[in-house]
Amino acid sequence: MLGNIFESNLRAAFRRPAVQMLMQLRSKSRIHKAAAKRFVKAGEGFKRRQAGRNHGNGGFSASSMSHLNGYVRVDNKGGHVSKLKKMLG
Repeated sequence: MLGNIFESNLRAAFRRPAVQMLMQLRSKSRIHKAAAKRFVKAGEGFKRRQAGRNHGNGGFSASSMSHLNGYVRVDNKGGHVSKLKKMLG
């Protein structure tokens, strides 16, 4: 008899809109913060900063360093663009 009372109360609790609202919020997608700091949406793809400029380039000439300026497009080798779309929502 007590089991039936607890079971009916449990069913009533899950019919409440507040519980249904919580269950909907759990499936909300989140943005990957590390990827958001490194990649920018540009047109139909993404762009990122050119690598190789932070350290270990003391002997490089100015012309070779200028090639490392700016942004480059992310190519889709290895499915990188589709992975970024999932991470950045």
